[in-house]
Amino acid sequence: MFELIKTFQAHSSYVLGLAITPDNTTLISTGMDNKVKYWKLSSYELFKTLEEHSKSVNSISIAPDGLAFATSSTDLTAKIWDFNSGKVLHTLKGHKKTVIAADISPDSKFVATGSYDGKIKLWDAANGSELLTINAFERNVTSVRFSPDGKFLVGGGLGDTFHLWKTSSGELLKSLTEHKNVVSGAYYTPNGDLFTSIGSESLKIWNPKNWELLKTVQFTTKYPRPHVISPDSKIIVIGFDYKAQIWNISDGEPLETIQVEPKGVDSLCFSPDGKNLLMGAADKKIRIWNYL
Repeated sequence: MFELIKTFQAHSSYVLGLAITPDNTTLISTGMDNKVKYWKLSSYELFKTLEEHSKSVNSISIAPDGLAFATSSTDLTAKIWDFNSGKVLHTLKGHKKTVIAADISPDSKFVATGSYDGKIKLWDAANGSELLTINAFERNVTSVRFSPDGKFLVGGGLGDTFHLWKTSSGELLKSLTEHKNVVSGAYYTPNGDLFTSIGSESLKIWNPKNWELLKTVQFTTKYPRPHVISPDSKIIVIGFDYKAQIWNISDGEPLETIQVEPKGVDSLCFSPDGKNLLMGAADKKIRIWNYL
């Protein structure tokens, strides 16, 4: 199902974030070397390097219109960038510890950030002002994501629970406790029909209309790393040490395991057309698979 078509050296340390512009022309990668890099598709030629963060750049989210993107960093900030010029539009300051996640809303108006200080913050993407702070977890936030319609924020963190909040007010709407130790990701599928949560030992698939738990998939290897859902909402790919595993979201059935050389699989993304799966890893390389 997945055929490896290219491997190349990308950063001087772990590759922590990957995203492709909506027009499928540019790959942006971020790394533990504090850099943000632009790569031309499909030659994967490097044509721009940005060095505005002073520590590890942990994640990237590109606006749906492709005009801007957001990054999060261990330097306690997130940044909103202009894609075309590569200039920083706003530096988002307010977290007390590592900012591990940043997500741009579907309408490109807001940025949500999650930090190891246990807080999720909502920011105005136009002027960089802080709109609200949610005391999400006692300790680390591990993920934050907008729902496909932008009405809800979903957050995971250390512990057995993930939460949903109302974007406009930060009101807590739902808490679900089904995992152990940590919820490393909790996301709607792109079409909004299903919801997935990833814990230290299992993947769970939910019906977000009534929050019925539809399927639990126990991992053979504990403590998953990154994860990504295909644009057509059909499959989920989860990275572990030395491998990435793929499941059918509709029934939780395993489809394939991709074995890889590096221990740390640190970032995953699909191309907007769903034809390619990209992986960033601890060996500083990016790998590209063709999705057959």
